[in-house]
Amino acid sequence: MLATLAMLALSGCQSPNFYYAHSMPKSLRLAPQANAQESDLTNLASATGGSDTIGPGDLLEVTFSPSLNPDDQYKLPVRVHDDGTAYFPNIGKIKLAGHEPQAAESLIRIQSINSEFYKNPTVSVEVTGRKVNRVRVLGAVKEPGLYELSPNASDLVSAIAAAKGLAENAGENVEVKNPVRYNPNDRPAVVGDPQVPYTTVSADSSNNQSGMRAYTVSLTSASTSTGNRYTVEDGAVVMVEKRDPAPIQVGGLVKKADTYDFPIGKTLTVLGAIQMAGGISNQLADKVYVIRPLVQPDQKARVQVSLRRAKKHSEEDIILGPGDIVLVEPSPGTVLMEALQYIRIGVTGSAPLF
Repeated sequence: MLATLAMLALSGCQSPNFYYAHSMPKSLRLAPQANAQESDLTNLASATGGSDTIGPGDLLEVTFSPSLNPDDQYKLPVRVHDDGTAYFPNIGKIKLAGHEPQAAESLIRIQSINSEFYKNPTVSVEVTGRKVNRVRVLGAVKEPGLYELSPNASDLVSAIAAAKGLAENAGENVEVKNPVRYNPNDRPAVVGDPQVPYTTVSADSSNNQSGMRAYTVSLTSASTSTGNRYTVEDGAVVMVEKRDPAPIQVGGLVKKADTYDFPIGKTLTVLGAIQMAGGISNQLADKVYVIRPLVQPDQKARVQVSLRRAKKHSEEDIILGPGDIVLVEPSPGTVLMEALQYIRIGVTGSAPLF
């Protein structure tokens, strides 16, 4: 196989897709590989409240004491809406999400007085049930599965951390699909209400054909930016890109000509590929052909690299991509050197001179 490719490389000098490394077009030059494992994911976390903060979907028990008489107390179970409000009969809606119970007590007390339902009540709030966001994390994570996240910490970082972090073959792109929801009647979410106040849009909905709204995050880019919120909602699906790059082939005048796995998240150059193959087998070798698949079917670019120049100039040591073929070519000098080695062995039976 490599011998056939060598013949193609030699004939490629006459090809319109033949280039020298130092003058190859920008369209053929590859960027360094991004390594998702080295990304600082702290910027992907959303600003959230503490563990005591009331959140959407939480279940509260609110106790009203209009007077000092214990018999006048009554308790009202209330669930917080997805919009962060809670509904109280005779009082109305109050925005409670984002507040701790003590602050919520003050808000409820003030509105009950303003609504003239109570004159000077004592109000206590207890969180009796926490809503959790169930998120499915798939793809290149160490432990894919379904995880429960607190709404106060329901972001991309928490989802990946719940799945024990990124796997070694993780790419830099993550797709997050959050369910599209609607509130058909804007009804209060009160405990005991047999109807579900919020419904996921079905796949045949005219509002959204998939019932999900998606966004894609580049881990390497997002790790250096600020101001973006990468939230994951209840019922979300997080898909971490898996990388399965095509291998590279290294042949010709190398010590271990073979097919090698392309390293994930690492930049591989011509010199690095030759090192993977044990180095050159002839010290006079200099000419290298890199054969690169093009977008067009059955089209390949052939790039000539000088090993001597590559060791001195980084632009000559070009970055390789999945599926590339690296061939260290013979030259009159390498042929003469090998001939002298065989003559030396044949005449004296001793080890090669070189």
